[in-house]
Amino acid sequence: MTLPEPRLDDLRFQRDLVDEARRRIIRYCPEWTDYNLSDPGITLIELFAWMTELLTYRLNRVPEKNYLKFLELLDVQLCPPSSARVKLTFWLSAPFPIAPESALVARVPQGTEIATQQLEEGTEIIFSTDEELVIAPPRLVQLRRASELTKNYLPRLGIETFHVFQQPPAEGDTFYIGFDPEQPLEGQLLQLSFECEETQAVGIRREDPPLIWEASQGEGEWVEVHPSTRAGERDTTGGLNNPTGKLVLYLPLEMQPDVVQGRRAYWLRCRFEQRRPEQGRYSQSPRLSDLQAHTLGGTVRATHAVVQEEERLGVSNGEDGQTFQLRHAPLLTPAQGETVEVEELRAGELVFVPWERTPDFATSTRYDRHFTLDEATGELAFGPRIRQADGTVRQYGRIPAAGREVRFNHYRYGGGVKGNVPAGKIEVLRTSLPYIDRVTNLQRADGGRDQESLAEAKMRARREIRMQRRAVTTEDFENLTRRVTRAVARVKCRGPRAVGDALPPGMVELLVIPAVMEAVRAGDFTHLALPPALREEILAYLDRYRLLTTTLRVRAPRYLGIAITTELVPHEYSHPETVRARVAERLRHFLTPLALGDEEIFSAMLGQRWEGWPFGRDLYVAELFSLVQQVPGVKHLLEVQIRYRPVLPGADETEAKALKLLTGRVLAVPEDTVLCSLPHQVEMVEL
Repeated sequence: MTLPEPRLDDLRFQRDLVDEARRRIIRYCPEWTDYNLSDPGITLIELFAWMTELLTYRLNRVPEKNYLKFLELLDVQLCPPSSARVKLTFWLSAPFPIAPESALVARVPQGTEIATQQLEEGTEIIFSTDEELVIAPPRLVQLRRASELTKNYLPRLGIETFHVFQQPPAEGDTFYIGFDPEQPLEGQLLQLSFECEETQAVGIRREDPPLIWEASQGEGEWVEVHPSTRAGERDTTGGLNNPTGKLVLYLPLEMQPDVVQGRRAYWLRCRFEQRRPEQGRYSQSPRLSDLQAHTLGGTVRATHAVVQEEERLGVSNGEDGQTFQLRHAPLLTPAQGETVEVEELRAGELVFVPWERTPDFATSTRYDRHFTLDEATGELAFGPRIRQADGTVRQYGRIPAAGREVRFNHYRYGGGVKGNVPAGKIEVLRTSLPYIDRVTNLQRADGGRDQESLAEAKMRARREIRMQRRAVTTEDFENLTRRVTRAVARVKCRGPRAVGDALPPGMVELLVIPAVMEAVRAGDFTHLALPPALREEILAYLDRYRLLTTTLRVRAPRYLGIAITTELVPHEYSHPETVRARVAERLRHFLTPLALGDEEIFSAMLGQRWEGWPFGRDLYVAELFSLVQQVPGVKHLLEVQIRYRPVLPGADETEAKALKLLTGRVLAVPEDTVLCSLPHQVEMVEL
């Protein structure tokens, strides 16, 4: 996007010039007593004020204007906004298969638009699906026990009872359920219906059985899947002890077929594991007599964007340097196949021929079908004709023939922080779909950021001038990573020298925190996990700038959760609950991976620009004393205690480790770790 020019009007005509001159009359001309607007002297003051305003309008801002023009010569443009992303879950009007052997499927096409309810301003936030979702009946093909994986019990259900664990059950016993690998199962809402021989006194708590469900991710990797606790989907199997029961598993989108003992399938496994004493232990194995699988719906990724199909931009006039304006902006980065098309005569017939997007026309010849696109403004341009040093004129890029129509076949537009909507808000299908009953987002959308500001562009330009478009130092890698997309909030580069022998020679490791400020502000750390798509985008971009001998590794940092307990005395005339909220809020903004506010206060404390807790910086108890004592309404701070535990983005917080109490005065933080704020306890005492 073209850099915006500053307003060249610094002084206000009436406030800063005329009124100031009138206030000085009594000092320099005490005999002048008539200040009415009809007085000729006032008219002269206004005349000279007008002339002064013209001069300041043109001169006072010239240095800044020239600065921006220099940035334009360096091809510095404002980065477009990034779009929020979310997983949308669709529920069927009836479970599939509707009848045995039914092959009925439901489809959610790519680009399907789902919106929030209209806001007070009458607007709605629209998301579109990134890929097609196919919801098909699951095909059960395997039922095996870990102790004898060579035997498939599925065909013999109803004839032979299947003991899911060995007798007597031992912790770690597992049974496997396999599905047809040719029938995609990832992202499905899988309902498993069990018929079991009712057992009594098996030693477990039926409402909280010691069973762990996991789904295959390929290459021997497994991910834990928790049975749904939503209304109508709760586990009614009683730990596989009730005569009949159902449970629903929201299968991950990362689920992949895998090979277990030479048999390829989409695998689910259930393991006997006691995680809490109150769960109990199996004294005998549950006995399964029948197993059925249905799908209730499916999940697909979506982006805060609106899809525009075949937008006609105009007709070419045959001249060089033509520009066309898209109707909507900013745009999401065009995917494969999303491009400009121009009419051309082929075999006596006018057809639309796709052209190729290029960053610039430096290497384009007069025969190359190239165009440039500014994603922030939606402006596209065709190649110019430029006179060379020897006097010749060269055409950069092909010119569309005169009278030919130009169109953009497909693009998506949207983005910004407004797309970071809470869970359960995206639920309006803009088009009806067969067999689809409803849709919503079970997690909040995240990753949306507004367009880069002018101040941010100036700071980025300074960094880019220093690195000269190559990645050699750790600072170069950090600057280039920030440039990839607005979805990157913070990055830390670690080289072999910085971490001793932790990394092999020639490897550079990048710790990336995604831009999920809204989720962190809401206390949801699950979104801090680095999305695989963002990781691949960063690697592909940096591959153009790294040295041939440099190996890149991109991952999320480790997170350490901090819970602070304080005892303080409030001022006599302060409201205790207000002071409590202020202290908790200040601590939450201080112990955070992403800046949520109070940047000036924290920058003054730590002596650096505040973006969130610095990577690998130790936490001192004395700092917390200083921070809390500065909160308005705090009279005395008596005690500060620090408790901590690891935070795993995407993991189940119910299984989080217990908090450890810091016994010293300094909490050592590893170099690849950032602090997160857990719930704090602020206690008010009286002296």
